[in-house]
Amino acid sequence: MDLKIITIRAGVGNVYLVIADRDFFLVDSGTSGHEKKIVKAITSRGLELNKLQFIFLTHTHYDHAGCAAFLKNLTNTKIIVQTSEAENLASGYSGVPYGTNPLFKIISFFGKRIKKPFHVFEPVEPDITLNDTFDLSKFGIQGQIIHTPGHTSGSSSLSIENKAFVGDTVFNIGSFIYPPFANDEDALLNSWERLLNQDVDMYYPAHGKPVSKDKLLKEYKKIEGKKN
Repeated sequence: MDLKIITIRAGVGNVYLVIADRDFFLVDSGTSGHEKKIVKAITSRGLELNKLQFIFLTHTHYDHAGCAAFLKNLTNTKIIVQTSEAENLASGYSGVPYGTNPLFKIISFFGKRIKKPFHVFEPVEPDITLNDTFDLSKFGIQGQIIHTPGHTSGSSSLSIENKAFVGDTVFNIGSFIYPPFANDEDALLNSWERLLNQDVDMYYPAHGKPVSKDKLLKEYKKIEGKKN
């Protein structure tokens, strides 16, 4: 398979345009206001908007689902999300997660008290929801989506050709590989273990550059060592 990965900075995080042979899809949709940038990334490569296979949302925070409604209406594509995120997507709101260290616990504390409009996005109904896994062969693509909760209850990851798009399940900002925000840290580490057991050698986070399997495994062992 001829696989091309184009990183689009759409707000505070990455949107990934993934081109697999003649097919292409998006992972996440960025923050509202970056619709034109995403569209340009597609059309400037000679791709037709109405052939966008799907938009996979790793979860439904505003910086991941912000342009989803616009792009769906423009392209008539399908949106895929994990079942427990569907209600957030349809309501256009997903709250601030808990912090995983003292600094981000403070940020989370105040973030949860900011008025709702700071976290809203245009609501849209999902077309496909998954529970644990979803086989992308239905779209003619050899890949799958798996449930990787922890950051949020519905956080999920997409793997294709030894690459995995992991949303906020993994970070790579400064010294942060372990997410600074997570609603369930035990579930998060279980999701890391699941990702490490996949046939994947590189993980693409929504925040920062790709993380190698060796680097993720080293961080996982360090955290597990502290727990034990």
